[in-house]
Amino acid sequence: MKVPLILLLTTLLCCACNLSTNKSININQYNLDTNYVLSNANKAKGNLSDDSIVPTKIDGWKALSFKFNLDSTGNLLKTIRVYSGNKLVQRIIANKVIEHHKFELIDWNFDGYKDISVLYGCGSGGCNYWIWNYSPKLNKYIYNKELSEVIGLEIDSFNQYVVFHYRAGFSEENLDTLTYKDNKLSFVKGLYRERWNDSKGNLWVKHTFSKLINNVLEIKTDSFIN
Repeated sequence: MKVPLILLLTTLLCCACNLSTNKSININQYNLDTNYVLSNANKAKGNLSDDSIVPTKIDGWKALSFKFNLDSTGNLLKTIRVYSGNKLVQRIIANKVIEHHKFELIDWNFDGYKDISVLYGCGSGGCNYWIWNYSPKLNKYIYNKELSEVIGLEIDSFNQYVVFHYRAGFSEENLDTLTYKDNKLSFVKGLYRERWNDSKGNLWVKHTFSKLINNVLEIKTDSFIN
């Protein structure tokens, strides 16, 4: 009687192990499938991956995809390849240092076409980017020397402003607001803020406002104890 009993217990134990193993495999597969679905859902929304942007409409109808080729360290962007479907339509030689793998499509010049935007890095002074603007006339991307590498670059898409927001520690802060007119950056308004402590320990704040009105630059200043 002992032998059949032992065999029965052994069989039940093996079945239980197989059931546990299959359950573990199914759970792991579920996690993999879930990550895959989420990954593809993000791509479908036009989100970026580690080194590419999936086909995205850059002007409402024309869809392009982008491949960002890095060196072995991951800190040098060597080239950017632009595809229309499976066809390579442009190869951009970049050779730009980057601190983050953040690749986006942003209409920096508000012309209705999405531009290539690569985050260079961020620090206490602000963030800076490498930017290539899409040229519908040339049907390719052109490097933007005005905006690339500028520290403290920000965008106000609602008002269609490009903002140079630079901070030099606690004591100085500069905000210059510009807009594009006839494909050229034009100054709109500016704010220069200074902070310092006087001999009595009071914190002073000084604001210098500048604004271009009818091609005339108006400047106003106020200061107060904060």
